[in-house]
Amino acid sequence: MRRLSGVVGVSNQTVIKPTVNTVNVRYNIMTALHRSWFAPTTIVVTADGGKVRLTGTVQSPHDREVAVAAAWAASGTTDVESLLAVIGPGRRPNVVAVVWIEAEILT
Repeated sequence: MRRLSGVVGVSNQTVIKPTVNTVNVRYNIMTALHRSWFAPTTIVVTADGGKVRLTGTVQSPHDREVAVAAAWAASGTTDVESLLAVIGPGRRPNVVAVVWIEAEILT
């Protein structure tokens, strides 16, 4: 680039946002949940772009936290909505919605 009179600096503010493959996001989360000893039939993972929704049942509040953390850890996740019901011994279903929005992934 040649010198231009009056120009004191150039700032490149180009932002590149990768496209998210929904199938890969869902597969990565299901794999992580399986590694965490969750039965694949008790949690349903749906993804729309980087937005992930978890529905189904878990045995404890800790399991719910682990499932949400696994969803956030998946590459391409930008938002997680947890609608997991905690069903443990002697407990009634307790649906808790936890929503994290507008999280940016730094690559």
